[in-house]
Amino acid sequence: MTVTNAGAMAPQLNELLNGEMEAARFYFQAAAWCNQRNMAGCQSFLLGHANEELDHMRRFLAYLFDLDFAVKIAEMEAPEIKAETPREMFAAILETEKQVTRNIYAATTRAEEEGDHATFEFLQWFVREQREEETLFSDILDKIDLIGDGPHAKYFIDREIAAMGQK
Repeated sequence: MTVTNAGAMAPQLNELLNGEMEAARFYFQAAAWCNQRNMAGCQSFLLGHANEELDHMRRFLAYLFDLDFAVKIAEMEAPEIKAETPREMFAAILETEKQVTRNIYAATTRAEEEGDHATFEFLQWFVREQREEETLFSDILDKIDLIGDGPHAKYFIDREIAAMGQK
């Protein structure tokens, strides 16, 4: 596949590919965090989201392959979850998703500026996906706030998140 002006976007597309892989690793670490706290519902939900991030990474990989661009998988530090509560952990995930959104938006803007219509169109799927992701994790934080921090909060949070993962 040959796309006019796409070559200028190759490094940024590689960064997005690696960002998706990094996000998947963060979700895997968050699932491990939940496992250590006996939150099997959250663990399952987060493992599902890790797989979604890997699917996103594969979309970038396929696009780069289609354009015959070199792919560079970056070295990555082990993700660290610095959270004491489920709310702090999900807030960290929301911040991670917001960073991914900023990166997608920057690439979309650049593709438009470069006149790379194919890449601009390709990135539109990610623009929509990021809006869904940010909404989902904002909703999760709202649910956690509604549940509160009473003695059974962790149980109810785990149950709610598990149910969200089955939709």
